Amino acid sequence: MDTEKSIDDQFSKLHPSMPVNTKIGIVGAGPSGLSAAYALVRLGYNNVTVLEKHHSVGGMCESVEIEGRVYDLGGQVLAASSAPVIFHLAKETGSPLEEMDSHKLAVIDSSSGKYQDIKVADDYVSVMSLTLAIQEKVKHSGRFGVHAVSEVASDLAPEYLEQHGLKTIPKSVAYGYTASGYGFVQDMPYAYLHEFTRTSMAGKIRRFKGGYTSLWQRIADSLPIKLHCNTEVLTIKRNSDCVTVNVKCSNEIETMEFDKIIISGNFPLKYGRTYRSVPSTNLECESEVMDVSEVEKDLFSKVETNDYYTTVLKIKGMEHMPVGFYYFREYMEDPSTIGNPVAMQKFYADSNIFLFWSYGNSADIKGPTVNELAIKSIKSMGGEVENFILQRRFKYFPHVSSQGIFSSSFQHSVSPFKKDSKF
Repeated sequence: MDTEKSIDDQFSKLHPSMPVNTKIGIVGAGPSGLSAAYALVRLGYNNVTVLEKHHSVGGMCESVEIEGRVYDLGGQVLAASSAPVIFHLAKETGSPLEEMDSHKLAVIDSSSGKYQDIKVADDYVSVMSLTLAIQEKVKHSGRFGVHAVSEVASDLAPEYLEQHGLKTIPKSVAYGYTASGYGFVQDMPYAYLHEFTRTSMAGKIRRFKGGYTSLWQRIADSLPIKLHCNTEVLTIKRNSDCVTVNVKCSNEIETMEFDKIIISGNFPLKYGRTYRSVPSTNLECESEVMDVSEVEKDLFSKVETNDYYTTVLKIKGMEHMPVGFYYFREYMEDPSTIGNPVAMQKFYADSNIFLFWSYGNSADIKGPTVNELAIKSIKSMGGEVENFILQRRFKYFPHVSSQGIFSSSFQHSVSPFKKDSKF
């Protein structure tokens, strides 16, 4: 959507392109799935069903209560003006936000626990002129986000910056990007870095008081939709006249039929790959869940997904650390150290619960290894793990390489979807 125009104004100019009673199924009740449901309802559609595998909505914006306090395990931070749609939804649903002024941003030494504040403002100022120049270049393209800048910022980030007179990616930009789960900056087309930078320069950071999940739960509660949680999609068969979906709920298999289907979130297609894994490692999917065409196979085979972990530990001996985000420099700058924590967060001043973020590769670096490496860093910093609380694995940030996303073959692969009747 056009971020420079109000949501209400944009919806007022749109109209349904199908009968409003069209039976529409949406797979996934995360931000993308619920956003699709919200848009369909605003357009007047009255027969929308959302299928969610887990017990609650929110997807990777998951919040949990630990010892009476809410922690965000995935998405949590919003810059003041970077997400106008989210702020609109927060206002519409009465979801309160709070500023995170007390959260420091620092670089920490995993071998000693010593930390140093990072110069965020200076770093972002250093790339501001380039960011504004790129936006000026694409402002009349009729595209938004990464799609808008794909043709002008397709080179890998280090190469692109060098071409434009910058020797390196500013530390707080690079560290913030990697800690957010978007991959190591050395591997990414600058288009992704540009979007991260553009949306991070918008002022103070905030979070939802009740956790990010609370926003999506309020949205789900406000919509006249059928929401089925704890419902796993087993197969999807797209026929000429309908879409047949087999689901598993309460250990029973059920068949649903829809006129149209929307796939959102991390849907397990076996043609995708895991970021930073060996070339032959595909996403874990033993059998094909959805029938796909040759064009779709070619498209999905270019997509990589990050294997991203949040590990929550109760730690003794680090109570003195201020509330904030801490970046592990040595693990941020060297992708070969994958598995080690790239960042750590202390949410509350009087708590000894810490969150650690790490990358895996779906092959030899998985949850247990990630946990062991986090504990190793804690011991090096003088801490002691009192309790392992939980770990979440997110299949995050579907993306393609610099060679893939902007190639003519990729653009050719995408074009048929404009006419696909089932997506």
